[in-house]
Order: sequence, then C-alpha cells, then structure tokens
Amino acid sequence: MAAAALVVSGQAGAQTPPPATTPTTSNFLEDLVRQLLPTTTAAPVPTTVAGAPAPGGAPKPGAPGTPLTTTTTRLAPGTIPAEFIPLINSVRRTGGTTSAALMAALRPLQELGLTAQEAAVVGFVHFPVAGFAEYRDDWWEARFGPPFHLHQGTDIFADRGTPVRAPFGGVVRLEDSGLGGKGAFVTVPDGTYYYMAHLDSFAPKLSSGAVVKQGEVIGTVGDSGNAAGGSPHVHFEIHPKGGGAVNPKPILDGWITEAINNASALLAARSVGVSRAVTGAGVLRRFDGQTPSASGRAVGPLLWASSQSAGGGTIRLAQLQMARIAGRIDWDTQTSAAQAQADALREGRQVALTILGPLTPRALAPLLGSGS
Repeated sequence: MAAAALVVSGQAGAQTPPPATTPTTSNFLEDLVRQLLPTTTAAPVPTTVAGAPAPGGAPKPGAPGTPLTTTTTRLAPGTIPAEFIPLINSVRRTGGTTSAALMAALRPLQELGLTAQEAAVVGFVHFPVAGFAEYRDDWWEARFGPPFHLHQGTDIFADRGTPVRAPFGGVVRLEDSGLGGKGAFVTVPDGTYYYMAHLDSFAPKLSSGAVVKQGEVIGTVGDSGNAAGGSPHVHFEIHPKGGGAVNPKPILDGWITEAINNASALLAARSVGVSRAVTGAGVLRRFDGQTPSASGRAVGPLLWASSQSAGGGTIRLAQLQMARIAGRIDWDTQTSAAQAQADALREGRQVALTILGPLTPRALAPLLGSGS
C-alpha cells in the first residue's frame, strides 16, 4: 500500500501499514552522511523533536521523559540525521500483531444476537480499535515531517468506520485541526492520557470535557489530517502521568491477551438466563434490524431484548415466529379439506345407520342415534 502522511505528537511524518519491518542504518551510512553533508556547508537549523500536545504542558520527546533538542544541518529529503541513528537502532522491535485471535474468542457472543462489531465493542477491554486491526512496532521510526522527528506512537490499521474506544474511563478532549485531523485525548485521574489521531468522525453528541467510560465509543477510524489519502488507521500514543510518550506496542499486545483471557467470563455473564431457543435465534440472525415483521414492526430490537432477558421479550419473539408460520399457510385449501373430511364422516355415519338399524335390538337403538 502507498505511504500515508501521519501526525506524530503534533508533527508530520510518513508511515506505511504493517507488516513491513523497520529499516536500520549501519555505521557505514552514518559515516556516509557525515562525508556527504559536512556541517560547514549549511547554516545550522535548530530541530526539536516534540510529542503530542499534553494537557497542561508540552510532552517530553526523545527518550521517555527527556526533551531532545539538537542542532543539525539542512539535510536532503529522506535523510536521517546521524544523531538519531543510534536511537532508532536501539529499539528491540517485536513482530506484527492483529486482533484476529481476539475476534475469534468473542465469536460465541454472536450466538446471543450481537454482530461482530458489537461483540468487539463490548469485549475488547482496553484495546482502542473495536474490530479487525493490525499493527507493528513502529516506535521511534524516522518521520520526515517537516521537521524531522521520531515516531512517538503505534499506528493501528483498520477499515474506515471501525469504532474507536476509550481505553480507560476518563475525561475526553476533542480536536479537529492540524496534522492530526480529528483527534481525541482521554485523560485518566492520575494524569495519564491516551491520544488517538486521524479519526474519521467523533461519536454523536460527544464533546470536549465529557466523562467517558472504559470501552465507550469516541469515534471511528479514518485518515483525517495529513494522513488523507492513505490507509485508514489510528495513531495511538500513551503518556504515563502526562509525561513523555512510551512505546504502545507491548502494551497493546498485553491488552489483546487480557481480552482473550476475559472472553469466556464475558460470554458466561451474558449467557445467564438466556434460553437455548433464543441463542439459536441469535445464530440464525434472521431477525435483522432492517427487516420488518409481518405487522410492519422491525424485530431487531426485539431479538436484542430477548437475548438480554429471558422474560417477556422471549415470549413475544415466539409469538412473532408463530405469526410468521401462520402467514405461510394456505387457509382456503385447509378449510376446503376440513369441510370435505366432515362431509365424508357424515355420509359414512348415514350408511352405518342404514345397514345396522334393522339388525340392532330396540333397546340399543338409542346408541345409534336413531329411535327406529
């Protein structure tokens, strides 16, 4: 896929979707850069590597918690400044990850009538993107801005419109400007905040300053800001206690593992009081919310209510199914057949009376329904 533009902690940079590996630069390239671009050929340009705007103050870039301000020369586009090469090469990167295993663990929830997306929203625990997603360890990869900087987060790729959730409960702050486009900050009580950029849209009626719960949908995956035209994704950052960003990749991996381990307990909790008949109805998914019943009433909400409670909703669901079955019966044919059967019985009775009447003793005649 083509490279997309990305905002990283308020700065622009190029990035590509997983599972590509991160290029490293040898000492040979470092020497070559020094030889080709001596510091005497151009005036120095101060370059500050910055993180996402932190509530209450600037974030701490470079090594976690430490500002990194350097003076470098003007370099050709795509050239990594020599002083950043050791930092890039110092990262021990883990392999790419997807949420496929977690979605498989939550699939039984669909037997209760949930869609795959609904199951992801309720079952992904802290993982921010509720659906199939993939990402790799792109922490401290080179981003060419301008200005040049190191990547301060993890890019999570998913289909446009996939829900984006609050990893934890806290206060949300929304923005819609700059390189990040539509972005959301969720800050928890200890000051830790989570930054999600390049959203396609925000949740309806959600506004800055609102208190959100863990797992609440705050927006959808997109390519807003300088990611426009690239692969839809969410740029995700973690700033512990409001300080410098840390590598989200291992944390995201841990959240997926946690959600997989939690899936069986979630399924058990939602299955309490739900009859096997309703579970079967959820598997069939015949009662789609867009399909009206014979009475003109959409039955999707009815199925949802039935899957959550074994009370009156289940009874009404059974009544609705019986009404649908009745609607498929040819009542005219059934009535004609019943009438023909009744006529045949009546004629048979008359024949029996005619034959048995003369042979039946007078005392038993009343039993035949005849007084003669």
